[in-house]
Amino acid sequence: MKSGETERFLRLAPEKKGRVLEAAIREFAEKGYAGASMNRVVGEAGISKGALFQYFGSKSGLFVYVYKMAFGLVKDYLRAVREETKEEDFFRRLERIMDAGIRFIQTQPGLARIYYHLLYTGDSPYQEEMLRELKRESHRFIRSLVEHGMDKGQVRRDLNPDTAAFMLQSVLDRFLQAHHLEITAGPLRQGMGLGETDRPNITELVALFRQGMGAPGGGT
Repeated sequence: MKSGETERFLRLAPEKKGRVLEAAIREFAEKGYAGASMNRVVGEAGISKGALFQYFGSKSGLFVYVYKMAFGLVKDYLRAVREETKEEDFFRRLERIMDAGIRFIQTQPGLARIYYHLLYTGDSPYQEEMLRELKRESHRFIRSLVEHGMDKGQVRRDLNPDTAAFMLQSVLDRFLQAHHLEITAGPLRQGMGLGETDRPNITELVALFRQGMGAPGGGT
């Protein structure tokens, strides 16, 4: 998967780069890849179509650039949560991860919608490769938390770390998908706070994880 990133685009003023990326994210999020129009992107960004193709080479090049930017943001979110919670109980870390996932959907609704387009439609270039990369990174992250919880005596040591990580990843993906559908069913919205039903749902899910995975005497 080749990136559409070019040196010319990187040299643009931040404000202009921001306009281009915001226009591209909105277009791909609302129309999907196949339905996205580069004419609408350049019109909203206030640049020429020729300039857009000089920056990214093609529509697929622009899509790959947006994907890589989103993937980098997700990795930054995961890295921040891991560092901020490294001294906390495993199950408290799960709560923080779910909170972070909801915050990402709320603050980056366009990127979240692009992800779900990628997941459930077949119109995106490099779709299989992108999804493999995302799932591999997510599995690696969650497995590392499981293994750390085992080392700390908070998670049962008789569990298979890969199986436990797969189960957690599946539940978290479904939880965040449901939240995404709830908040982005209409026009893209940003800046929403954690919904009043989100905290009880998170608490109940984590309680179930604790019942099934928690080590005896591993804390409350």
